[in-house]
Amino acid sequence: MIKRLGIFGGAFDPIHKGHTQSLKFIRNLKIFDEIQVIPNFVSPHNKNIQANDKHRLKMLEIVLKEFENIKLNDIELKNKTKSYTYDTLKCLKELYPKKHLSLIIGLDSLYSFTNWRNWQNILSLCSLLVLERKLNNKLRLNKKLENKIVSNYKDFFSGHGKILFLKNDLVNISSTDVRLKIKNNENLSHLVDDQILEYIIKKSLYKT
Repeated sequence: MIKRLGIFGGAFDPIHKGHTQSLKFIRNLKIFDEIQVIPNFVSPHNKNIQANDKHRLKMLEIVLKEFENIKLNDIELKNKTKSYTYDTLKCLKELYPKKHLSLIIGLDSLYSFTNWRNWQNILSLCSLLVLERKLNNKLRLNKKLENKIVSNYKDFFSGHGKILFLKNDLVNISSTDVRLKIKNNENLSHLVDDQILEYIIKKSLYKT
């Protein structure tokens, strides 16, 4: 049987409860043999990453040590180039040729997915597991993706190029909001895990 690998990427600047709750939710579904968390070096979506690689990696290490079968993969940080999903997936496919790869994304990312570099080739290497959240009702899914949607795990894991929605009640948090609250000395207990907040304060991150 082909092993199932989930891929959870992002800037993690910083990692927050939106990320950790998503990971716990997916882990508890027990549909993956392993999940790899992959921090970006430089986002192709022009996000302004503020904390350096060392701090972002350390914060991820602090959180992920408590997660079984969820591993940190620093492949994009080591490459030291703009982090394009297609390039990362090609590397992963070479490392794990017999594994089924699933890219875990939010609904907002799915709506913009056809703007991603080599998006069609991405779907030749993986399937998309989408964490469904309430968004602007005016947004519409590109018709090129509609026929790729499946409704169950059996179809989803039968090959690549599939899209499956996961309904959930996860909180919608952004790292931008977290950084703004840090700058304004606001309460973060509902947004960031205690150990991460302690690290941010100790290292004086996101103050400027």
